[in-house]
Formats: sequence, structure tokens, C-alpha cells
Amino acid sequence: MSPGSAAKSFEAVFQQHHLAVLRFARRRLGEDDAAWDVVSETFLVVWRSWEKRPSEAGEVLPWLYAIAGNAVRNRRRSQVRTARLTARLATTDSTAVAETTGAGDSVADEAVRRDQAVRVLERLSDDDREVLLLTVWEGLDAAGLATALSVSQSAAKVRLHRARRRLQALVEESRPARIPPTSNALGRFR
Repeated sequence: MSPGSAAKSFEAVFQQHHLAVLRFARRRLGEDDAAWDVVSETFLVVWRSWEKRPSEAGEVLPWLYAIAGNAVRNRRRSQVRTARLTARLATTDSTAVAETTGAGDSVADEAVRRDQAVRVLERLSDDDREVLLLTVWEGLDAAGLATALSVSQSAAKVRLHRARRRLQALVEESRPARIPPTSNALGRFR
């Protein structure tokens, strides 16, 4: 492939997929500047490894997600302290909103539920979280998940199943215990 046609092919891939990679990075990092940095890093790696790109059109986006995932993980390693502080502040804010607006207020309830979901996701391993995010947020099927994780489809399905099972266990664990009413307690208030 001539340098001119490689550049045009690369530009076409960039035009077609850069927004998907941006959304992918934004959902994982939460910051526009950091997400754009991931897009830049991803397409720099793509350009450098252009000859190794997938030959099938349906495999290109999962391949890009795999590269972007590596860039996100590298960025996260350098921002762990910031993320922990942000999570603590978000928890404090959600609790304060719920306390001041009342438990029945739907906005406060939604904030508390969102905060609980974030805390459960944070308790998952990075690998489990990535499998679930690729499947749910990025909408990858088993083949796309396998490509993004650089594993076989069978391995991708097993990882997804295990991640879902671990997530369910954490959700069950985080639910508050319900105390069933007793007949004696009800009898006193009649």
C-alpha cells in the first residue's frame, strides 16, 4: 500500500470511528480533555501499527476499543488518587442531598442509587468492570468482546458470565437487610 493510500485509509477509519472511541474514553474517564488524549493516543498507535489492522470491517472498532482500553488503563494508573478523592466527594454530596431533600424525593433517590451503583462497580476488578462496560455501554457482542480483549469468543463469554456473577453478588451484598415486622411490634400500635 502506498503512503498516500495508507493515509487516506487511516483518515477514513479515523472519521468513521473517532467519536465512538471518544465516547468509550469519556465513559471511563469522565473528563473531556483526558478522553481526547486517549483518542489521540489510540490513533497514534493505530497509525504506527497500520499494517497490523484487522482485515474485516466489523473487527476494526473492537480493535480500536482494545487499543483505547490500554490507553485508558495507563491514564488511570497515573490518576488513581484523583479518582478516589472524586468518589469520596461524590459520596458525601449524594448523602447530603438525600438528607436535606428527604428520602421520598425522586432526585435524591436517584442520586443515592447512582452512587451505590458506582460504588459497586468500583469494587469489581478492573478486568470484570472492563468486560461489563464493553458489553453494556459499548454494545459489543461476543465476537467484538473477544477482539477487544484479545481472547477467543469462548473465553470472552466465560469472562462476561463470571463478571456478571460477581456483580450480582456485590449488588446483593450492598442491599440493606430488611427487618420483617413481628406481630408483637404491630400489636403495640393498634
